[in-house]
Amino acid sequence: MKIKLDCLPCYVNQALEASGYANMSEDDRWKTVKTVCEELSKVDRSKPSAEIGQKVHKIVRDISSVEDPYAEQKEKSNEKALEYFDEFKREVEHSDEPLNRAARLAAAGNAVDFGPRRDFDVESELKRGLREEFRLNHWSMFLDKLNSAEDILYFTDNSGEIIYDRLFIEHLLSSYPIANLDLVVKDGPFLNDVTREDADELGFENMDRIALKSVDNGDGGNKPRLWSDEVEKWIDCHDLVIAKGQANYEGLSGYSKENLFFLLVVKCHLVEKEIGAALGEKVLLNAANQNLP
Repeated sequence: MKIKLDCLPCYVNQALEASGYANMSEDDRWKTVKTVCEELSKVDRSKPSAEIGQKVHKIVRDISSVEDPYAEQKEKSNEKALEYFDEFKREVEHSDEPLNRAARLAAAGNAVDFGPRRDFDVESELKRGLREEFRLNHWSMFLDKLNSAEDILYFTDNSGEIIYDRLFIEHLLSSYPIANLDLVVKDGPFLNDVTREDADELGFENMDRIALKSVDNGDGGNKPRLWSDEVEKWIDCHDLVIAKGQANYEGLSGYSKENLFFLLVVKCHLVEKEIGAALGEKVLLNAANQNLP
């Protein structure tokens, strides 16, 4: 998804919010916003919107010298998600379609976000997630791919919701003979996205058949960018790919691949317009069939 004009004020607001979480002085917050505006004035409109977001948050980290401005918020998100985990896990496991309900719950957990949509109620969103179908529902296509899949690539999104991603992943691995699942995380802090350190703390490294892959968080490390040729090769060499969350949709929606599925809650009116689902609605969307209902 390419950057749109209406993305610009959102990036300024994200810079303000992140600078607040980093406890920056008023002068440094001014400096941050001015630097972000200078960066936005040079935007290449052909680039993915996710790339601009990475630049914005790198500016915040550089000026504040705070490695992870969202560290406290990420911890709170995980704690809040865990409050309801046992209750919703029981509902999933006692349902007629546990895998489908786990997928809905994972999508609903995507509401736990400190990016474009902040006015969330975790419990209400999770209950709604179990109750409502996907607005764009390519579940049958998903099952067709899953039935013949030996390996899965799973792009994670935010802290908090990762708790329910894990439940979905556990059902995928227990219900189908998947040989391995590669879990993609950020190689460093970006918003409240899951990092390798976060995944380790949540025990993913100890789960059978799961391995971690990392993509660049915008700091220019030695890991590939989300929209790079290397990541496209990852997608092509896996039987089934699940891209969780709106940011991964923004970074990967240019790939029209039959094995790629987007699982998210719509939180931005630009995404709403692009995919045809309203704000707050859940989507399971096949990348090669994005125009199908």
